[in-house]
Amino acid sequence: MSNRILSVLTLSAALFLPNAHAAEEGVLDIYIVRHGQTHWNLEKKLQGSTDNALNETGTKQAKDLGDKLAGVKFDQIYSSGLKRAKDTAAAFAGSTKVTPLPELNERSFGKFEGIYEDDRSAVEFAEFGKRVTVLDDSLDGGESLQSQANRVKTAVATIRQQHKQGNIAIVAHGGVNPLVLSALLDIPVAEAVSRIKQGNDEVYLVRVREGQAPSVWKQVVRGTLEQL
Repeated sequence: MSNRILSVLTLSAALFLPNAHAAEEGVLDIYIVRHGQTHWNLEKKLQGSTDNALNETGTKQAKDLGDKLAGVKFDQIYSSGLKRAKDTAAAFAGSTKVTPLPELNERSFGKFEGIYEDDRSAVEFAEFGKRVTVLDDSLDGGESLQSQANRVKTAVATIRQQHKQGNIAIVAHGGVNPLVLSALLDIPVAEAVSRIKQGNDEVYLVRVREGQAPSVWKQVVRGTLEQL
């Protein structure tokens, strides 16, 4: 990874959102949104491709997100095909078209799907931690990280081809959005998955301008002031 990209990532906790209300000519702003909380998120269960709905907190997070992004005029919003992402997208879409893309769905975690991400499933979770970033490991009946990364990269390329400027949003998952950033910033897949951890109510903004390295901002709210 180049020093140019590293310098961009160093600035990724900058104040949010720069020039959010009006799109600049020749500039594409990509808002990367993680879905709101589900019961499995709350219970610290590994969710994967299981199609859970938002819980009460997640519904509120989605509504609050709509308030925060109310000043952004989106040209189009893309979501994964899973309900928790589609419902989060609907909360701030207004009249903007939402296009579900199954290529943005979360990965199936095979035999590990539904285990607890703490001591309640200590043995299984330890094994999962060792295997989840191995590119060709399909986790005993799930999907490999390389397969997921390939389809997410294809989705990002398709989106980029259709939008050269303006404002768009991608609403997906904790395991998908690092891969979106991997594709946009040319970060190795395993590194992106192991190092980028997006909360349920966090938003990233990637600004793409012809001839320049992408710029990255992260929404900082009261609960994450330490990240300033």
